[in-house]
Amino acid sequence: MSMYASSDVRYRQMQLKAERIDVDWSTSRLTSFGLPDTSRAARHGLIDSTRKSDTTTVRKKKFKGLPIMRDGPEEYHGFRLGYNFKTKRGIIEVGETEIEKGYYHGEEIKKVDKDVLFVSDGRYTTCDADDPHFYFYSPEMKVTFQDLVIAEPVYLYIADVPVFVLPFAVFPNKGGRRSGVIAPAYGEDPSRGRYLRHLGYYLALSDYMDWNFRSDLYTKGGYSVYSDYRYALRYNFTGSVSGEYKSLHTGEPSDPNRTETESYRLNLTHNQEIDPTTRLNIDFTLASDNSYINTIDLQQALDQSIISNATLSKSWEGTPNSMSVNISRRQNLVDGSISEVLPSLSFNHSQSYPFRRSKSSSDESSKLEWYEMIGVGYNINATNNQAKIDHKVDSIRVDTTFQTVDAFERDRSQSVSQNFSMSIAPKLGYFTIAPSLSYSDQRSFATNTLPQRSWRDSTLADTTEISTTRAGYLSSGVSAGTKFYGIVQPNMFGVAAIRHTVTPSLSFTYQKQIVGDNFSPRQMYASLGVGNVFEMKMNSSDTGTEAKRIQLLNLGLGMSYNFTADSLKFSELGTNFRTSIGRLLDIGGGASFNLYQRVETAPGQYTDINKFLFSEEHRLARLTNFNVSLSTSWSGEKSKSNKHQSFVDTLAGNRSQSGTYGLYQEEEPDFSIPWKLSLSWDFGQSMVLPSPTHSSNMHGHLEFNLTENWKFVLDGAYDVLNKQVLTPEIKISRDLHCWLMDFDWVPIGTYRHFQFEIKVAAPQLRDIKVTKSGSGDRGVY
Repeated sequence: MSMYASSDVRYRQMQLKAERIDVDWSTSRLTSFGLPDTSRAARHGLIDSTRKSDTTTVRKKKFKGLPIMRDGPEEYHGFRLGYNFKTKRGIIEVGETEIEKGYYHGEEIKKVDKDVLFVSDGRYTTCDADDPHFYFYSPEMKVTFQDLVIAEPVYLYIADVPVFVLPFAVFPNKGGRRSGVIAPAYGEDPSRGRYLRHLGYYLALSDYMDWNFRSDLYTKGGYSVYSDYRYALRYNFTGSVSGEYKSLHTGEPSDPNRTETESYRLNLTHNQEIDPTTRLNIDFTLASDNSYINTIDLQQALDQSIISNATLSKSWEGTPNSMSVNISRRQNLVDGSISEVLPSLSFNHSQSYPFRRSKSSSDESSKLEWYEMIGVGYNINATNNQAKIDHKVDSIRVDTTFQTVDAFERDRSQSVSQNFSMSIAPKLGYFTIAPSLSYSDQRSFATNTLPQRSWRDSTLADTTEISTTRAGYLSSGVSAGTKFYGIVQPNMFGVAAIRHTVTPSLSFTYQKQIVGDNFSPRQMYASLGVGNVFEMKMNSSDTGTEAKRIQLLNLGLGMSYNFTADSLKFSELGTNFRTSIGRLLDIGGGASFNLYQRVETAPGQYTDINKFLFSEEHRLARLTNFNVSLSTSWSGEKSKSNKHQSFVDTLAGNRSQSGTYGLYQEEEPDFSIPWKLSLSWDFGQSMVLPSPTHSSNMHGHLEFNLTENWKFVLDGAYDVLNKQVLTPEIKISRDLHCWLMDFDWVPIGTYRHFQFEIKVAAPQLRDIKVTKSGSGDRGVY
């Protein structure tokens, strides 16, 4: 049987389209090919030839109806195709196919098994251009679906120019995680010599865990080793164990300024939902104090403290009860100070209403009796703390000399605190009145070991102090609050209404210690707060659409009065504000004002006295602190072109398919956003004598596409008062279709460096790259 003109044959999962198809039913064999198209050949100035040296693009222009065969997920294109649909074997003359975003072209392709191809004079690339920008050529190639591509020998061509040759090569041919060598990056460091970074091996242990080992090697003798073990069971738990050890040298062995430093870092994470009411979260890091100095990574160099936490939390469904156990640790890498909580145990009974009856209707809150609104709460917390605090002690005898040495104060304390509260919040007209009563009990035992200099021989000795405290406080109070509005309807310039919402609140609190030693005086104070929200409602231009509402200003004020203080009874007046001008500018800040006069009691010493500024200096208050911040952000509309979307999808595949992604790679540029600009400025001022302080910093971030293929990123900050540029950074990226070029440059500062890299964009070949980097004296890049 022969078919002509747009022939289409389907058999189970196989489909074949061609200009001409011949089927021999007795042998289950079909043959398909295209026919010459003289009109198209003449139009493109092509000769009528079927030479094997013709490119696929030329053949497509000279012939019409070239065979296209689909066999399940695979699709094959060729000049002439023969196939046995019983044995599922076939041969393609001058054919090409796409498998896992890799493109295979061969003068002859034989399908010898369901998952195996043999390719003669084969070409493999991840570039989808008609004339690929790079490819690997091999006279003999074996392709195994969802496994490997083996070629021998293999030549790398870039722009049709052979670059190098290997006796054989093995390419990955499947998605997802897979074991293999982690290709290194090559470069040179001025103090440590030439290096290879992140050379190692990645091992996909199973669907639920993987492990990797990486190393940095330097020609001057230094090295670093890293290891990560990761595990995950979806919807149940995830975790990792990561460690690093570094032994870095600077200078030659005979150099008098040679340095040899060692550092380590260990991190443990685990996140698990044991059941719907029980969770375990662990993020713990241990590191040597010099780990932030002994590093070649900019982010790690800027991180000079480590915070670790491990928390087991439990709640009881249908009840207000919950509890948690926490272990925490904070390590200051600059001075070596450490503070730890080992552990903290807390139980909380949030507010419940023991006298409330069950209601059949959800809207019966207005029918509650007064006693049904009584709420009670309880919490208890037990903590074991220990700390190591750095104290530099001067003129200590060390051997035969006197030096300044690091000495540490060591503190240990155990404490238990509990609190019981009872409140009621009835509504009286427009006001909500909330009286409350609470009792809190606090007990602690502390041991402090302080390093002190011996006055007899100027050596270091420890002094231990032990203290116990116990205190119980009874507190009562009442708070009242309401809300009222003011509305103006100008109906001008599209403004329908302006509303001012005021939420004043007033509270009185009385506290007295009734249990314990060293009784503290009773406390009675009042607090006043006023919240203000200004909103604007615009006229709707379309009937049936909701009018646009805009928040103009959010302003809060608050202060308190201590009835039991012997002087300075008024606290500072605190204010905060937040507003935005459309979507263009966000403004926020705050200020505090003191009502009392501040005088100089001695040269360079100031104190507040119990005299109001209004009576002494005829002004209401003095500004003590002020801060304001302005920020804005604009961006162009995201590109919807297929080209940019395809590139973004490739990068997404790079993250999802490769198990090693994220171990040492940074976020790739997004060419689909034409431009983005972020600006911020903050100003802070403290007017408290004798040491007023000021700070003012600006930060800018600009991204723009010079063309659809060039992306520039400029990032930096500026200290306005000290007139210093802070860590400016310039990034330039070029979309080279199937390649990506990145240039990263920090031109000035301690961490100045540059890195230039060109790499293949496809995830399966992303380790094919050229890297050049350089840095300052610290070797950070």
